[in-house]
Amino acid sequence: MLKHKNPAKPARPVRPVRLPRSTQQLIPVRRVFPDAIWQLGAREYSKTWSFSDINYAVASIDDQTTILDGWGRVLNGLAADSRLKITLANRLFDKDSFAGTVFLKKKDDGLDKYRAEINRILMDIAKGSNGIVQEKFLTLTTSRKNIEEARAFFARAGKGLSIGMQRLSSALHELDNTERFRILHEFFRTGHRMTRADTDELMRRGQHFADIFAPLALRYHKDYIETDNGFARVLFVEEYASRLSDELVQGLMALPRQMVLSIDIEPVNTQETGKMLQNLAMRVESDVTRWQGRQNKRNNFSAEIPYELRQMREMVNEYMEDTTRNDQRIMLTTTTILHMADTLEQLNADTETLQSTAGGFGCDLSILKFQQDIGLDTVLPYGLRRVVQQRTLLTKSASILTPFSVQEVQQSGGICYGSNAVSGNMIIANRALLANGNGIRLGISGAGKSMSAKQEIVQILLSTDDDVLILDPEGEFTPMVGAFGGAMIDVSASSAVRINALDMERGYVDEGKDPIADKTEFVLSLFEQIMGKDLNARHRSIIGRCIQNMYEPYIKNGYQGAPPTLTDLQRELKRQEEDEARDLMLSAELFISGSLGVFSKHTNVDQHNRLTSYNILDLGEQLMPLGMLVILESVYNRVLRNWRAGKRTWVFVDEFSIFFRFDYSSQFFLRMWKQVRKRAGYMTGITQNIGEMLLNEQARWMLANSEFIIMLSQSASDRAALAELLHISDTQLSYVDNAKRGCGLMKFGGAFIPFNNDFPKNTELYSLMTTKPGEWRQ
Repeated sequence: MLKHKNPAKPARPVRPVRLPRSTQQLIPVRRVFPDAIWQLGAREYSKTWSFSDINYAVASIDDQTTILDGWGRVLNGLAADSRLKITLANRLFDKDSFAGTVFLKKKDDGLDKYRAEINRILMDIAKGSNGIVQEKFLTLTTSRKNIEEARAFFARAGKGLSIGMQRLSSALHELDNTERFRILHEFFRTGHRMTRADTDELMRRGQHFADIFAPLALRYHKDYIETDNGFARVLFVEEYASRLSDELVQGLMALPRQMVLSIDIEPVNTQETGKMLQNLAMRVESDVTRWQGRQNKRNNFSAEIPYELRQMREMVNEYMEDTTRNDQRIMLTTTTILHMADTLEQLNADTETLQSTAGGFGCDLSILKFQQDIGLDTVLPYGLRRVVQQRTLLTKSASILTPFSVQEVQQSGGICYGSNAVSGNMIIANRALLANGNGIRLGISGAGKSMSAKQEIVQILLSTDDDVLILDPEGEFTPMVGAFGGAMIDVSASSAVRINALDMERGYVDEGKDPIADKTEFVLSLFEQIMGKDLNARHRSIIGRCIQNMYEPYIKNGYQGAPPTLTDLQRELKRQEEDEARDLMLSAELFISGSLGVFSKHTNVDQHNRLTSYNILDLGEQLMPLGMLVILESVYNRVLRNWRAGKRTWVFVDEFSIFFRFDYSSQFFLRMWKQVRKRAGYMTGITQNIGEMLLNEQARWMLANSEFIIMLSQSASDRAALAELLHISDTQLSYVDNAKRGCGLMKFGGAFIPFNNDFPKNTELYSLMTTKPGEWRQ
């Protein structure tokens, strides 16, 4: 029987290659939806989030391990039918943009010479940084039948990512279309300004969304890309080290160039993992069997299995153990890097630097040859992975490629607190963005506490219209206040200044609370300073009764007329029949009708200057604690007036630890600490007596719950106490161990940021702010 061959099938027609006619057609995004989900293929969708950095680099070894474990849990939580792209984008410091957002603008108010000095200092700090601003993104990609299924997936996955990142103290922010466009615009259209993108308006005008960010020109060469702005190249990690380093990613991103690094991670589901490892184990054992068979034919029955095969067998066994018992998943990982330069020569030199850096970590970094186009599509945060090269890693190895380094604070509307001691970048912090903007400055004598506070005050005065009030028990703020046209109220027993201790403004306490009760607490704190432990329950009852008798008519009259005074309190005490009332009168006589009665009469000084300093250096030891309480009460009334007028107030209290020597004084201070922030105010306490505060439970609570703390050089005992109270690692604590004057550790929200803040001495502002002997301007 003849066998006939099947007739030949007609050849499949060759599809012509579609050449793009514009750079817009090079953008691998099919469709953009209003909720910032991008369609990449027929059934492929992506969404992008930005995330904030955390202080991994300055954490202790134990804390770093905890962070890596937490990051591993985030990766383990990925759905098996998804892909996560971790993107780090370095953009160069833009001086023009910096000048428009941070520089102080002239106001022709006589203080522009100081603004010019601050601007020069800010520019010097910026020049001293590494010139890089780094942004971090997570792009999640999934395959779904339609956009509705994709939306449902991203809603679930986004919530899971947010919870996981929150546990790491990293804030996750879902990007809208304008923000996703901006990332691409900063790469393709460097130096151009992008306006807000309205996709609906673009459709009405018949424009393509890629018009917003597409490059003006783009040409692919064998191993680099030419753009209208310069040159770029995409590389990939071809071979990872057998033991990965957690410094690899940041080491590669340390090059001061515009760069993008992306790590694509695709988790393998459990069933496929089991099959993959079983097949791999069978192949290894087959290789071992064949090798042994060859040795047996040679009568070499005692030969040991080669090292490579033993390693493969151990690796497979380790993978099986980790995936079945140690909660590890297999991650298919691809790492790509894009770097840019103005010239091809510089590009080649940078490529060699990056390859050398990778080699130092035991990794091979290779150039994509004839694949720069797919490399570009992979490295940018579209959500695509077109580079075929993948490496199989367990979760613990994939998490070592950590994107975390050091937290930066560069917030809109903030002021400069020096430079980050790790990255060198400027610290621009806005206390108004914190849940509680009150702050504390701590440090030994000579550490630079008042200098640091004055720098903050100067920037507030020069950049805002806010009021600044200062309690100055050492007379250290006088030169600065005078130069800025502030009011210096010298309070002493011998001066003509009178401040009524019992002033009360409308809105003295929160709505629903009794203002008389709060004023009673304040007066009790005064008598506690006068009588100490002799103040008993009967005394307190009499004081409460007298305060109620004095203030009820004043409050019923709508706070009209003159408020009561301590002299009125003395008269009210005389009307009481109890012997304890006479004790109170006699104890307070010196401070009411005696020689120290500076706070017993109606206020006779103007307290409306936007910069007001209460100089209480000459109050004397006896009157100082009582005087600080009275002035703080007066300051609170000023805060209330400003609040009703829609104005913000900053209050700086030097040596504020004095308030924590007695119970009522500490309760009064804590009440004010809480209420001022509700009245558009920010309190700042300054002290060197940290030990005195740490002995007080309320002071410890205030320290533990403050979101803004400047810690300068600390004594050994105070370092240990602060570390325990604030959960500071040994590495972070090293920045306050014999720290240089003005330098230390800043707590801002949940982050601890080491900082340098060496104010230039060859400035007029320095001579106004310094307290060093021989440098202070009189």
